[in-house]
Amino acid sequence: MTATQPLRLGVRWDEPSQDVRLNRAFRAGLLDYVEANYPITPGHPPRVDPAIPIYVHCPVNPIASPQGVNWRLAAQVREAAEQYRSPWVGEHLCWAGPGAEGRLGYIVTPLLSEEFQKVAADNTRKLSDYYGRPVALELAPVYQHTGTIDSEVHFLSKVAEEADALIILDVAHFTASNRNLARPMDFGLSTINPQRIVELHVAGIRPSGSGRHWHDSHDRVPEPAILELVQHLIRTLPALRAVTFEHAEESPESELVSTLEALRRMMQ
Repeated sequence: MTATQPLRLGVRWDEPSQDVRLNRAFRAGLLDYVEANYPITPGHPPRVDPAIPIYVHCPVNPIASPQGVNWRLAAQVREAAEQYRSPWVGEHLCWAGPGAEGRLGYIVTPLLSEEFQKVAADNTRKLSDYYGRPVALELAPVYQHTGTIDSEVHFLSKVAEEADALIILDVAHFTASNRNLARPMDFGLSTINPQRIVELHVAGIRPSGSGRHWHDSHDRVPEPAILELVQHLIRTLPALRAVTFEHAEESPESELVSTLEALRRMMQ
């Protein structure tokens, strides 16, 4: 980490109802940026302190689909990225998104095949050119392995290398996927070029009603195992520039504060 690229701590923004608590956290020195999740309701952008940088993120554009990018959505994202000078744009490596492409959102992970790898890499390059800035790819939670590539983490690594993209490692998604597929806690980390990982997402996780699967959960605080992995990653990832806490707006503000305090201590 260089002096010109310090590690920053942020919070995901989804709703205007978060503005007040995020401004309070900023004044308390607990956050350095907010990450706005697009698409947003027209006319209701983040109304936070003008001194707070805003990073732009979009979890639902189907960049791993042969139907291609939703360019109307991409236009909204590009406008925001230019307005806020977002250092990169986060995109999920997903198959289905809003509109004609499907309604299931980022939980639909593509087939892990060389054909879909090429599609995703091509779409990622097109989006990066369109945005005029790097795209940082993120995986969704995975519930089964489908395809010929060894794992979704291998797929992510291959797409990022082919498209020359950055990576957002969502530690809750990563942990849930490894539990769902009965893999070691750190499975897949060694397959990713650490120089590509610029951001971590941090959230809680919860078991499904049946107890068979794990899901990320923004209304829960991260469990100790997730925080331990986050601390390890902060200490070892050479290009890491941002850590984003994802916290539901209806959850207690005290949990937001205590988790940000814990993450800030790790970063010192």
